[in-house]
Amino acid sequence: MVIRFFTCMALLIAPPVFAAPDLEGTIPILEERFENGLDRYDGTRGLWSTLPRRGQLMTNAAQSVFLDYGVLGEAADAALPKLHEVTKDGLILRSAHLPKATLAPLRQYMRQTGQGKRADAIRYAVGEITTAHTWAQKYGYFEVEARLPRGKGRWPAFWMTFAGLGWPPEIDVMEAYGAGIYTPTKKDNAVNTAVYFDRLNRDQEPVHEVEITNPFGKTPEEITPKAKERGKNTVYNFKRTFDALAEYDSNIYDDFHTYAALWTPEHVIFYFGKDRDSLQEVYRTPTPDDVHEPMFVIANDQFTARGGFWSPQKNAIDAVLDPENAYRIRSITVRALEPQLELDLNQGDDLFDARDSIIHDTAGDDVIAPGAGFDVIHLSGGADTVLLTRGKEQKVIAGFGRDDQVQLEGYPILGAGDAMARLTQVGDDVWLPTGADPAWPHTIVFRDTKVSAFRAKQFDVKWPLARDLWRAEAIRPNRPETDEDGDGILVGTQPGAWLNDMAQPVRMTGTAESDRYVVAHARTMVNEPDDGGIDTIWARVNYTLPETVEVGILQKSRAQMRASKQGARLEAGANYVILEGGDGDDLFVINPNSRNCAIKIHAGGGHDHVRGFNNGHRLALDQDLLASQGKWTITKAPQGTLITFSDTQTLLIEGLAPERVQQILING
Repeated sequence: MVIRFFTCMALLIAPPVFAAPDLEGTIPILEERFENGLDRYDGTRGLWSTLPRRGQLMTNAAQSVFLDYGVLGEAADAALPKLHEVTKDGLILRSAHLPKATLAPLRQYMRQTGQGKRADAIRYAVGEITTAHTWAQKYGYFEVEARLPRGKGRWPAFWMTFAGLGWPPEIDVMEAYGAGIYTPTKKDNAVNTAVYFDRLNRDQEPVHEVEITNPFGKTPEEITPKAKERGKNTVYNFKRTFDALAEYDSNIYDDFHTYAALWTPEHVIFYFGKDRDSLQEVYRTPTPDDVHEPMFVIANDQFTARGGFWSPQKNAIDAVLDPENAYRIRSITVRALEPQLELDLNQGDDLFDARDSIIHDTAGDDVIAPGAGFDVIHLSGGADTVLLTRGKEQKVIAGFGRDDQVQLEGYPILGAGDAMARLTQVGDDVWLPTGADPAWPHTIVFRDTKVSAFRAKQFDVKWPLARDLWRAEAIRPNRPETDEDGDGILVGTQPGAWLNDMAQPVRMTGTAESDRYVVAHARTMVNEPDDGGIDTIWARVNYTLPETVEVGILQKSRAQMRASKQGARLEAGANYVILEGGDGDDLFVINPNSRNCAIKIHAGGGHDHVRGFNNGHRLALDQDLLASQGKWTITKAPQGTLITFSDTQTLLIEGLAPERVQQILING
């Protein structure tokens, strides 16, 4: 790999800029002051997660883990110090000694989650909060008002990191070091700001050359990105460390200060000040190609550092870990960049657009189908229906009233009751969080309303998808259970089972949670409870879904999968497959890499939906349907083209214009 850095000082050094952040063109997302306590996300509702993603407790520390109640059991919880506490000054995040009563269950938990080799080194627990399961966004304004703890070994931060799988990118709004209590350190009063990035372009594809420098830097170290090998990858960063006391006459340990960053497609700008009104720019970088994807927010204390470079002073341990020597957060603010694209139903705009957009309805009854971007939807009248498909971008709905409805497709939600149970009051807004598994948290924000204003009939849940529990939760073995004794019976041993017949005829019995079945023998039977969550069959033979299974994925070429009478989500994961609908409402999804697939529709079916249909695929309609072709209507719909066979049977083909659908029908 060739890395080209351009360091012509005369050309690159720009005069310092001291302007406060310009928030015009941003919209509020979160203004958290912890006035109602810490609203923990519990897997269903809430705002803040208090553990790392996947529940792996150890990250960059040498001797500490992130921890909270509810992880190690009741006995350990009774002995665990309070790491998160809300007071009149906001949220306190602490670092603390781990009591002996917690060490054995902690080490057992770490062994179960793949971190057992590091478990014996753990001596301390620290607190954190994140939006890893509730909110991530690309670009915007991020701010924390905080007072920092003293003591070598303490390492408080406010930062954002990649909401997908892997790392980087990362933006460190603030990363500071605790000043020495009895003996000064070289890092007293030091505050880091940084942007970490990889050798990727905007399409997340590797590039051979990294040709970026920082024209806003004032020293060679700020202009040329630092490179560091991380395993097989090279990670780069733009970074500035400033002395808050020497440069800004600010005591960050005795007083609250405000740290902020404005992230745009062009720049990442860092600010520091006593409060929001006194913020001034302290550093600016260009936005690297790898820093254009959603990130989530983290505020965490940290104690000890991997590699030992920031070990605590032994004679100061008790003072450093004094409960009053804490990371104190008065407020956290998140604002998003307002989308630049405006779409208006009054003007006949096509809303199914993948870009970020602002969408306006009409005064009448509308069906609104936004695309895959970050969308802000304004409802003003009528009984509107908003069709949402879960993705990695968030949705904001303003003006949602009692006559409006939101249709949720592809969400890990069991029904309208489950949607109601997830509603969370966040300031003046209501959030509907749907979690992450472990990537891409997705939330719908309803502006200026109360949880009490919602009714179950306002949520229509269609073709749900289960969370990938085996990837999202490190405590689950990432391998299926099999019929090891060969008796032909396989029963799930924990809620949310993963069962595999290993190409032998087996009777598999699931659990009351969302289960996954791998079926590679035609005589394998799946016994799934009626109320058993959102279940999935991965089939490698011809297979008909049981009525209690919601999702079928066909993984074998030249095979066929049939929906049950209740309706299902059928996915083509191979070439030359046939997906056949039933009497219920079915969703057919063709993988972009699957070629020459066929969708088979019977007369008497329900309201079906096809996604991923393009050249080379076939639409097979049975003779009874074809006999009534003169009565069909073919119309443009928000997501594509709707074929209405009768009052009770329709077929929507996503992404295709009516003219193209007409050609498909003519050509058979």
